[in-house]
Amino acid sequence: MKITATRGDLAKAIAVVSRVVSSRAALPVLSNLLLVATEDGLKITATDLDIGIEVACPAMVQEPGSITLPAKKLHEIVAKLPEAPIGIAIEDYQALITCKRSKFTVPTLPADEYPKLLASAQDGATVVLPAAELARGIRQTLFATSKDDKSILTGLLLRVHDAKLEIVGTDGYRLAWWRAEGKGEGSLEAIIPSRAMGELSRLLDGADVTVARAGNQIAFRIGERLLTSRVIDGTFPAFERIVPTAFKFGARMDRNDLLGAVERAGIMASEAEGYAISFGLDKGELGISGSAAALGQAQDTLAIEYDGEPMEIRFNSRYVEEALRAVDSEAITLRLNGAVQAALIEGADTLYTSLLMPIRG
Repeated sequence: MKITATRGDLAKAIAVVSRVVSSRAALPVLSNLLLVATEDGLKITATDLDIGIEVACPAMVQEPGSITLPAKKLHEIVAKLPEAPIGIAIEDYQALITCKRSKFTVPTLPADEYPKLLASAQDGATVVLPAAELARGIRQTLFATSKDDKSILTGLLLRVHDAKLEIVGTDGYRLAWWRAEGKGEGSLEAIIPSRAMGELSRLLDGADVTVARAGNQIAFRIGERLLTSRVIDGTFPAFERIVPTAFKFGARMDRNDLLGAVERAGIMASEAEGYAISFGLDKGELGISGSAAALGQAQDTLAIEYDGEPMEIRFNSRYVEEALRAVDSEAITLRLNGAVQAALIEGADTLYTSLLMPIRG
């Protein structure tokens, strides 16, 4: 194998794939990047067996071939080289990396030891999704997934049916549900690890996304980029039954004003009490407070549109902050059925909702 590429193109491609390289790889070859040079150009791949990313890198291919190189060392070398063409050639099972008068010799491992990524589905049709909607759906739901790596709730539910795209995340205390009508071709339902969906959002660039599933693996192709991931086995909670279909009360307010007040009250919220802050609703105003014996107290009052009965309800301030940041509109509506029942935050776009369970006591 012998190729030449610009430092900028090589550095960009290495940075994209290196995010999934494990620092404690189970197999030595997983600490490496796979480089495959063909007449069509150069492709660089990385995987930790859970997530894999493949990207195309513009390059002149003098001799086709494939090899794996240490990811961390290759990244460090390319980062320190000047802005000039970089040559990579394989000689006697070692990689010779040259740039102007700089020269590095790097050990390699055979390409045939590297795991193969899923390229296309072997059963059933692929699904085509619009990148902009997929990116927005991930952004507005990813925060709500569980951080417990042993739970099915660490994943996002991706569902496409009857030209309706849905993405749902929940950790059992909150739920974020995004859907778009008339988007997506085909049918698919899978629970995908939140880390994989986060990496996918970084790859989306405006092109349509082709999704294919084979067994417990799923692949997302975006132009010359490919991301693969394992699928989480299990049954996602019946979230439609969790979201109330009607609410007794609704309070409308400015999103930024509420976010600022919640952040200030959260300064005085105790971790031991679940970062609890209080919302006191009365006609035309909302009082927000946070307090802890060892920290002190914070209080804020906002002017809102509300004519329901007086009510006090407590929430985890961190959860409220994340839900509010996910809303795109300037105004939000807080929908309630009582102080101990689930509350819903929604913006002007009612196709996105965030459900929060209150803190009792």
